[in-house]
Amino acid sequence: MKPRSFLSLFAMLMLSACTTKYYIVRHAERLDNSADSPLSATGNTRANILRDSLQNKGVSHVFASTYQRTQQTAQPLATALNLGLTLYRPDTTAGLVARLNKIRGKSVLVVGHSNTVPGLVQGLSLQSVAPIPETDFDNLYIVKISRGWGSTRRTLVQTTYGPPSP
Repeated sequence: MKPRSFLSLFAMLMLSACTTKYYIVRHAERLDNSADSPLSATGNTRANILRDSLQNKGVSHVFASTYQRTQQTAQPLATALNLGLTLYRPDTTAGLVARLNKIRGKSVLVVGHSNTVPGLVQGLSLQSVAPIPETDFDNLYIVKISRGWGSTRRTLVQTTYGPPSP
């Protein structure tokens, strides 16, 4: 093999090796039970805590559903990082997972709902998580996908951020 061909092959292999991190949360506390409720004051505080928690994590994409509570949860981080929000319909979990899987070597925030976050986590990590109670807003799921050298490794960390949910 010519040295130049070897270097090209080596460069292609190195570029294919990457790690992607997905930070997945449910929207913060809502003001009321209306269909498109905004965040409450507590929810706005939690959204700012999320911003502070992820601001130095290299997030380059921010996804939120078409509901204002998810957008309001994601917006403080997007604003701090000078990023736009990528909106998705919350009834398209499989399509969103496929779209997220195309992002390589980046860090991504996804803000969803109690009924969509477990499916998003499972679709990305291939591990199931417990359903999210309606009163639970502090879960933070971190899915790390490392690809390279013909293998894929997925890890899931379940943690929390901000004050504990009641």
